[in-house]
Amino acid sequence: MILSEKLKDEAKTLNVLYVEDEHDTRVRVSKMFKLFFKEVFVASDGLEAIEIFKEEDIDLIMTDLTMPKMDGIEMIKMAKELNFNQHVIILTAHNSSENLMETIDLQVDGFLLKPLRMDKMLDLLYKVSHIINLEKNEKKLNGNNLS
Repeated sequence: MILSEKLKDEAKTLNVLYVEDEHDTRVRVSKMFKLFFKEVFVASDGLEAIEIFKEEDIDLIMTDLTMPKMDGIEMIKMAKELNFNQHVIILTAHNSSENLMETIDLQVDGFLLKPLRMDKMLDLLYKVSHIINLEKNEKKLNGNNLS
């Protein structure tokens, strides 16, 4: 089975929040995400993303780092305060060691550099989606054992 088909199968029940301030990139990438994920929520900055995050059931956040109003690091910190186990992938054009160290401290699931390489992105999305599904299944099993 090719990777895109495996990803479709793995991500079909998951909701993703995609945060990107650059309009054309946001439109193009969100269209691609709609091929794989159950629901795709889109925000143009961290502040808008947190509002969506508070209202919706988000399995995965994919975010840029450099954005107006609230940057990706601050948005991730807020999301992790609301849900410590939130899964996050960072997409950025900036390859600074400071950003990398801070994202390691935030325990993000992945870091992709722009311009995005489709094969790398699909591979990471598949791996993270698989982990999310394993966690959901474990939660269901543990919930059933409690009754």
